[in-house]
Amino acid sequence: MSMSSEDLLQRILDAPVGQVVTVLGEALNCNIRLQVVEQNTVAPNQFVRKVAITAQGLPVIKAYVKFDSRVLPEFILDDLLKKKRGVGTILNVNGINASRNVISLNRNPDENKVTREYEIIHNKTIWFTILEEIRLGNLGSNNNS
Repeated sequence: MSMSSEDLLQRILDAPVGQVVTVLGEALNCNIRLQVVEQNTVAPNQFVRKVAITAQGLPVIKAYVKFDSRVLPEFILDDLLKKKRGVGTILNVNGINASRNVISLNRNPDENKVTREYEIIHNKTIWFTILEEIRLGNLGSNNNS
């Protein structure tokens, strides 16, 4: 399937919570990998997690996830602390319905990237705040010969 990076960007932005990796895999038809790069405690009960999503080894999305351990159920927190799976996967596997509240969306044509900050909300409680950097230049790279 041939798709412009603009079309793919729109699919990423429109993807339901936890479905970005799936959308990328279907659209690019290549190996998509989500890796928890690091996760640190920044204050009591406050964590920051750095995630990279790659397509054929190229970084397409970097995300910084902030969460407060006091608002999350123990089983979600336990899974997060294992640092194995992405937030969306954890929510999906546990049947958690969540919504996305976009705080900001900015395009930087000079650097060929889009940044988006949003909250993941469950039952009117903010569970996660995520800052994503989507690298547009790498989205179309898999289709080039």
